[in-house]
Formats: sequence, structure tokens, C-alpha cells
Amino acid sequence: MQYEFSELSPAERYKLLVNTITPRPIAWVVTLDNLGRTNAAPYSFFNAMGADPALVVLGISGDNARAGEAQKDSLRVIRETGEFTIALVTEADAEIMVMTAINAPAGTSELEFAGVETRPARHVKPPVIATSPVTFECRVWKIIDTSDNSAIVIGEVIAMDIVDSVLSEEDGKLRIDAPALNLVGRAHGAGNYWRGTDQIVIDRKSWPDETA
Repeated sequence: MQYEFSELSPAERYKLLVNTITPRPIAWVVTLDNLGRTNAAPYSFFNAMGADPALVVLGISGDNARAGEAQKDSLRVIRETGEFTIALVTEADAEIMVMTAINAPAGTSELEFAGVETRPARHVKPPVIATSPVTFECRVWKIIDTSDNSAIVIGEVIAMDIVDSVLSEEDGKLRIDAPALNLVGRAHGAGNYWRGTDQIVIDRKSWPDETA
């Protein structure tokens, strides 16, 4: 079947994209507005986009924003403050992460609703999720508006925390035991998540060069 996206509704495009581009990493985003209210929500349109500067990207759609509001709280507060934190999601936190995806009433903290533990960040005002093995403290690098209520947020990573248990040194080089992080990603369809503990290792030593 061939699809012309110009002939499809946004909902139809979304269904095709999210059921095929999998697995997708999850950014558990925390913001703090100017009234001191925290907000948390997971986003699976997320990835790293560079190292100099260190950039991450979030795709935030307003299609499921709270009734009567033009855009998601996360996007609104990121615009207001220019700061946010990201936590990567472990299998142990998957259920409470999903709980923070609800459209809570205005002024309700998803962190409090789901019982999510946080700790202060070192360089930005929003807290970080304490149970995550990897967290990023970010400031806005650029926001690209894609519609009246949606945007691509590019954030510069100011600082990053990784749990010591997955770090080691070998021959003077930093090693990260990525499988030990036990992270989950978004898989096909609503409520489906991918567990990243299985590996397929390709032996590159037999390749003629390192171009691939």
C-alpha cells in the first residue's frame, strides 16, 4: 500500500508513523512554571541530535492538549521559562511514567499524582526524576513551530547525570553498560513498550573499513 501524506489527516499520518518507526526512546520531561508548579509528561518523538553543541529534540503535539487549551503544558512552560529536564525511563518506572501522561486538571502536578520522586537539578530550576538512571538538564536552543499548537523543541544539554553502577573505565576509556540501564522505549500502538535488554551484536572487525 502506498500513502500520499498530502491526502491524509494528521491522525492518519500519526498512526502510520508511530506504528512503524519503532522502537522510539522516551523523554520523561519535567518543567517548572513561573508560579512554581511542576509538570511532567512523556514524549516519544525524542532523540539526540548533536554533540557540539549537545542537542536533544522533542516533538510536542498539541492534538491531545487539555480541553480549552491551545497547547500542552510542557510546551507552554518551556516557552515561558526556557528550561526543562529529561529523564530516561526504566522498566521499573514504566507504569508511573504512563500515569503522568494523563490530562490532569490545570494546576495539578502529575509528579504528585503519580507519586514520582524528584531531586533538585544542578543548573536549571525544574527538578529531575530521582529514580531515573540517566537525566539531562536542558535549556532551549531553538523552538520551531510546526502548527498553531505543536512545535519541535531543540534543547541544549547543560548537564547530565548517569548512575555510577553502569560506568567503568577500560584502557583509559569511559565505558557505559547500556543494557544494564534497563530502559524502555515506545513500541507499536497505544500501551505497547519495548524493553531494551536484548542485543544483536554485529562483528565490525571483519569489515574492510569503518564507513558503515
